Amino acid sequence: MFDFEKPKIEIAEISEDNMFGRFVVEPLERGYGTTLGNSLRRIMLSSLPGSAVSQIKIDGVVHE
Repeated sequence: MFDFEKPKIEIAEISEDNMFGRFVVEPLERGYGTTLGNSLRRIMLSSLPGSAVSQIKIDGVVHE
């Protein structure tokens, strides 16, 4: 069987206005830092307010 060490999550710093926080997660197996970082990045990007083009239609052009 695999012998994994359970990571410890520590709150290193939180700003007074609760708009910033620094967390430490260690130890991680090789490659898990990138996986965790990409997941957090995608979650944070999806939470940003904004606008984007989702559809466009041009007269005279055949669309699927």
